[in-house]
Amino acid sequence: MNPIELAQNIEERYRRYLRTTFYFKDKELRESFESALISGRLSKGPYLEATPIFKRTQMTRELFPELLGFQPDEGFLKATDRHLYKHQEEAIRRVDQGHNVVVATGTGSGKTEAFLYPILLHLYREFHAAGELCAGVRALILYPMNALANDQRERLAGSPDENTQAGILWTLREKQSPFHFTFGQYIGETPENEVDGRRYANAHKDRRLPREWVFRSEMRATPPHILLTNYSMLEYLLLRPDDSPLFDKGQARWWTFLVLDEAHQYRGSRGIEMAMLIRRLKQRLREGDRTEPFRCIATSATLGDESDKKAVAEFASDLFGEEFQEDNVILGDVEPIPQSGPNSLDLNHYTILQDTIQGSVESKTHLAEVAVKLGTSLENELDLPEVIGGLLQHDRRAWLLRDKVAGNPCDVQEIANGVFDDMPTEERIGALSKLVELLMKARDPGSGAPLLSSRYHVFLRSLEGVFVSYWPRKNGLASKK
Repeated sequence: MNPIELAQNIEERYRRYLRTTFYFKDKELRESFESALISGRLSKGPYLEATPIFKRTQMTRELFPELLGFQPDEGFLKATDRHLYKHQEEAIRRVDQGHNVVVATGTGSGKTEAFLYPILLHLYREFHAAGELCAGVRALILYPMNALANDQRERLAGSPDENTQAGILWTLREKQSPFHFTFGQYIGETPENEVDGRRYANAHKDRRLPREWVFRSEMRATPPHILLTNYSMLEYLLLRPDDSPLFDKGQARWWTFLVLDEAHQYRGSRGIEMAMLIRRLKQRLREGDRTEPFRCIATSATLGDESDKKAVAEFASDLFGEEFQEDNVILGDVEPIPQSGPNSLDLNHYTILQDTIQGSVESKTHLAEVAVKLGTSLENELDLPEVIGGLLQHDRRAWLLRDKVAGNPCDVQEIANGVFDDMPTEERIGALSKLVELLMKARDPGSGAPLLSSRYHVFLRSLEGVFVSYWPRKNGLASKK
């Protein structure tokens, strides 16, 4: 993938959309509008952003028996099997011990597992003690956008494909685990029942995932163990008598976890509204049968750093109306990028490594040539992605690329010029895209993590604030910006 060509393609499609949507019959206005669209001010980028490589600790199959105090069934271990990041393990331990926690780590750092796994451990303990899980909400997860809740559905129960892993409930069923739980997404588009044509009940029924409640009526009759919703719908749930079965007649005693995803969005007036809503929810539950303390979890990629932990703890305490200790603000611990040797590979070597990792060429002879070029030796006992990862850690270009994007997103052309300054200008972007793809497939021999986790960004300018000007001349796309 050439990021420059991709960005140009995106901008051209956006330009065609604008031409169609804002068509001027006046020839002079139409020509000035067209001229402004092709002036090069519609987009910025592409930029390359790297997700930090976080430090890893133990596997969940090692941690979970320790926390549970007994050996869970193999199906449960396989459904949750994962090599944890250090901050994930820390968060899981703290929440499991009953603490309120803020997980303030970067994008792509696995914040979902940091709150979902303690919930599953709580459910598994209850299941192990009683032999079954009765109906009732144990965890409320509030998302600012329905799209994030939709993503959570797939993590909980989605079937595997070439791009995603199997969801937990799907794997529990496949591995014949006796443990299971239920979940439901209660939002505005959730149908009332099977005949709710206004909300496309048949479509929801057809895409139902394992152990998912998709109708409001079934969530009221048999409340799910994990409830996914948003701020607006929680407000309705607390007001409408029809939804009282989620809270009343003994159901309140089960509510334990209150999770706010993307908590940084709840600041200012919106934060005040959310804080009051949470207090109303807790009061409703305490007026029922809830006597045990709540466990509150907030996640965010942008709340703060080491110097802000006290302020973050105070923010979370104000938001939830519960005590958050400074020590329970969990930050990401990033792996440092080791300095490479002085030697650099050329484009032919990257092509060889790419063909090798894809399995299209025989590896041993070609990898030996690359090792000689870098002044190192092969670790043949490792998996192929780790062998290639070990080689690339000695490549100065690979180190330069990773180092440049480690802190902030950078312009693609700027990175290409710095990493491939000895190549002709027209070849640099292609070489960069090939190296990026290779680094994403290669893995660190020590941790097994990809050498680079990255994405490209292109920013498109909206037409907000744009106006038509007639004097001193006609202008179809005027702006004060």
